[in-house]
Amino acid sequence: MKILGIDPGATTGWCSYDSETRTVLDCGHFAGHEVEGLPSGALAAVVAIERPKGYGPTRPQLVDCGYVCGRLVEWAGGCMEMEVNELTRLEVCKTLSAAVHGEVNVRTDATAWAALLLLHGGVDAGRKPSKKHGPGGVLGTVTGHARAALAVAVAYALRQEATR
Repeated sequence: MKILGIDPGATTGWCSYDSETRTVLDCGHFAGHEVEGLPSGALAAVVAIERPKGYGPTRPQLVDCGYVCGRLVEWAGGCMEMEVNELTRLEVCKTLSAAVHGEVNVRTDATAWAALLLLHGGVDAGRKPSKKHGPGGVLGTVTGHARAALAVAVAYALRQEATR
């Protein structure tokens, strides 16, 4: 299944992920909710978006992130007629931690990346493509905000597999 993972924010990361072949098809980022930066080939029938959730006193950035998330859900569900699934960061972290059987306790972006590497074949999965070393790993092109979007897409795929 082709999943479009989205991590909303001032810079929104996106990642198109194929859960059957466990590969990244394309990834990138755009400003806020300006989806014009999203190539049409990245669109999928299913969207997994990280829904911000404040715990206790929050910063103004969370309010802006919530606004961007709402606009993106409106775009995906209303304008593009895609199935939208929202996951909180806590749900993403728990799902990834369980998938690697506690080998990595996912709490931050760095530990989420470590869990994604484990799930996709180890450290070599994140090797960047280069002229000297070849095409790179299956996650080698994913950088920055797209990594968080990939974590959301993979967590959604894992949750779907668990319900089958």
